[in-house]
Amino acid sequence: MDDPKESVYIWLTDERNRTMLLFALAAGLGLTSLLFFFAGSSNSPSRAEFALIVAAMVVVFYTTLRTNVY
Repeated sequence: MDDPKESVYIWLTDERNRTMLLFALAAGLGLTSLLFFFAGSSNSPSRAEFALIVAAMVVVFYTTLRTNVY
């Protein structure tokens, strides 16, 4: 039987899987920020919502650079 850590490592070294994982992370961060904004009572975004959007943009930028380099 294969080692679970080795199986995860092999799965993560595949560029298609890594790109999809990073895309899912960026989408999750963006959706979380959107949900916090609609669930909040203020009419302007909070620091946490802004930080989540910036984090999503950084992940998308990193993914773009990564896919263009390889």
